[in-house]
Amino acid sequence: MEFDYDGEFDRIMEEISPMSIPAHFVKQVVVKMKNGQEITLSGEELLQPLPMVENVGWNQLAKRFDKIDDVEVQIDVPAIKQNVVLNVKNILKAHFEQNKDD
Repeated sequence: MEFDYDGEFDRIMEEISPMSIPAHFVKQVVVKMKNGQEITLSGEELLQPLPMVENVGWNQLAKRFDKIDDVEVQIDVPAIKQNVVLNVKNILKAHFEQNKDD
């Protein structure tokens, strides 16, 4: 990444505990059941859950909550980086364009 020469962005991301994550930054959600079964939700399933493996969707997972061992939310960190850089450039570009002529 052009502004992350020393990997500082990754370090900062590791320290963040987000309260919510926009769905377009979520790669997938992996639900691990106590019986060893893994259910993966990704793409459109995260936005509009449809029946999947063994007709397991969000509603069925909620009913089987006591059988869930772990939930992994996998984030698209490169997409977040790109979004942050784009937004920072847009916010600060007027200030830096004024200084180009100085």
